[in-house]
Parts: sequence; structure tokens; C-alpha cells
Amino acid sequence: MRTDNKVQRKSHQRKCPNCGAPLRYNPASGRLACDHCKSETEFFKSDDVVEREFSELFEHVKWNESEVSCYRCKNCGASAVLPRTTLATTCPYCSSPVVIDENDTGLVRPDSLVPFELTRDDAERQLGKWKRRKAYAPNSFRRNGKACSITGVYTPAWTFDLVTSSHYYGRLGRTCTRTVRYNGKTHTETYVKWFDVDGVVERSFDDVFVSGNNHISVNDFDGLELTDQAKYVVYGDEYLQGYVADNYTVEPNEAYGIAKSKVDSQIYTGIMDEYDADHDGGLKVDTVVVQRSFKYMLLPVYVANCTYRGKVYSQYVSGLFCDDNKSVARVRGKAPVSPWKVLVTVLVCLAAVAGIIAAVILTSDNWLPDLGNGWDLDFKLLPKLLRGPFNRLPK
Repeated sequence: MRTDNKVQRKSHQRKCPNCGAPLRYNPASGRLACDHCKSETEFFKSDDVVEREFSELFEHVKWNESEVSCYRCKNCGASAVLPRTTLATTCPYCSSPVVIDENDTGLVRPDSLVPFELTRDDAERQLGKWKRRKAYAPNSFRRNGKACSITGVYTPAWTFDLVTSSHYYGRLGRTCTRTVRYNGKTHTETYVKWFDVDGVVERSFDDVFVSGNNHISVNDFDGLELTDQAKYVVYGDEYLQGYVADNYTVEPNEAYGIAKSKVDSQIYTGIMDEYDADHDGGLKVDTVVVQRSFKYMLLPVYVANCTYRGKVYSQYVSGLFCDDNKSVARVRGKAPVSPWKVLVTVLVCLAAVAGIIAAVILTSDNWLPDLGNGWDLDFKLLPKLLRGPFNRLPK
């Protein structure tokens, strides 16, 4: 990160220049807002985000060189940072009280981030819509649009750019069909057409993202779609005012291994698609990473917790709108399930199936065998009868 940005950052106001009250970052205006006198203060911003070589990792500025403190949750173990002006807080993941530890801020500070676009009120509205769509959730949960707790959290992520060259060789197969004749009859059969391949493929991969910790599941993290390159900015402490920044637990080398696996999978899929192959008869792919760079980023998420019958359910609201009208944001997470609603649904389905069977029985002709005048039942027919009313049994 450039020196001029660091110098500029030192002169920023962390308190309102009008009344001295604490400032917070306002996603709606992109400025620092004062809740006391309602004034807003501009601050220096830059979108000149640059990639870094792996060798530069330990040249990063540390968190404890910023105006932040570290907290650690004794209940779930989460560790994050927040502005030093914050006196007390609760863990966004389990809502437990946390311990402030200013000596534990030696982790790397991010290069860049994506600022919040949604305010807390916006996030609660999106969460309320999501709850109402959960048909099997208890009604008390669906009607309660507000979360028991909701916190704006910058979640960490590693992003990698890679240039690769891959030499591949081996055998692939493609499923084909052909028409054959057996015993005077025409049949269509499938077979695998095998062929040898050998070649080189060169690829460039831009922003392969890997979540920086496991506080949010991979499926939920990917489903929030937080990685809009047009919204990247250079990190500044100002964006953290009023929010929490989660620390990473996935080390950069580990994250790179995950990213490399994603890249290898995409290269393999690309080769299979190139030959329209659907069978692997021993394909070998030797990939060399020609160039690589990375960024350590923060991405905006509102973490909501709701306690229902003693159990905590977590939901995640993307800090970014996913439409131009700024009316929709993605929400992921879990909701409680009402056993009564599930039971009613099962009973209704069973009743519907029974109704269909009854209708078929009533509209079928002669579905029972002729039992004779004396109701003598030939028990040899019983297995056929038990096969159901859909078989017309012989008399």
C-alpha cells in the first residue's frame, strides 16, 4: 500500500468535527456520519487496488498499527477487530459477550475491501422478506422481521490471480450411439468411443476467491456473491467505523492450496469440454503456475442471530445490493422448522395419494376377479390381486 495513503490516513477525523461525538461509516452516503448532530464528514478514498506478490506477505501493515482493538469470544472462539472507540460488544456469531485484548492485533491488515452498501435497516428489511418466504418455519419466526441481534461484519477473504500452462496427455472417451440389427430387429445402443489426446492449454484466472475463515460456511459465503470487482477500494480504517472486521484463520499458503485446487478443476473441466468427452480413461494434467499474485480483502456481511426455543439460528445478509434499484440483497442461513407444518404437509400428501388411488379404483372396470356366487376365492389369485387395482385380473 502506498506511503501517501498512509500519511493521508493519519489526518482523518475519527470524531465529529462539529460536536466531538463518535463517527460511523454510512453506507447510504459513503461518508462518516454523526448520529448526534446528524452531520457527515468526507474522507479520503481510493480505488487504486493493486495485487501483491507472495514475497510481500510479511511486508503488510499489521492490525495493531491501525486505530483498532482486537476482541476474542470465549464461547465460540471467534476473533475480530473493531475501532478502539468501541467500549463493549457481543460476538456477531453467537451473541456472547467478548473480551477486548489490544495485545492480540498482530495479524495482517487487509489491502482492500468492498464497502457496505446496505444500512442496518436495509439488512433487516431483506431479512424480514427472507423469513416470510420460509413456509415451514414457525409463524412466530416468520412474522418477526427483526433479528435478535444483527451486526455488520467485514469477513476476510483471499483472492488470487494465476497464469498457468498445462501439458495434458492420456485417453478420453465420448459416449456415442449407433443403430444395429439383431434377429431381424433394429436396436439403438450406446458405446464409448476412446481416443488419445496430447496438448498444451494456457489459462489466466482472475480473482479466485477463498474464504478467510470458517465462521460462514463455504456454501453460504459463495451464495452471498460478495465479489464485485467494480466495488473494490483501498482499505482505510474509516470504513470500519461502526462495523467489525473478522480476522482470518486460513493462512495464505493454505488458501493458495484451495485456490490451486479450484484452478486445477477448471482446467480439467475445460479439457474435457474441448473434446466433448464424458469418460476419463487416464488423463494426466501437469500444470505449472507461471505467475501468481494475491490480495487480502474484507467483504461486507450482516450477521444475524435469532434464538428459537433455546437454539441459535444464524442468517447472513449480503452487504451489497444485487440489483440496480438497490432493493434486493442475497440472504443465506438457517431457520427453525415447525414439526406441525411438516406433519400437516405429510398428511395432506398421503390424503392426496389415497384420493388418487380411490378414484382409479372407482373408475376401473372389472378390476376384481369373478368370485362366483358363493364368494369362493381362489387363493392362487391373491398375489395378483395384491399387485393392485391397476392390473386387470383374469376371470
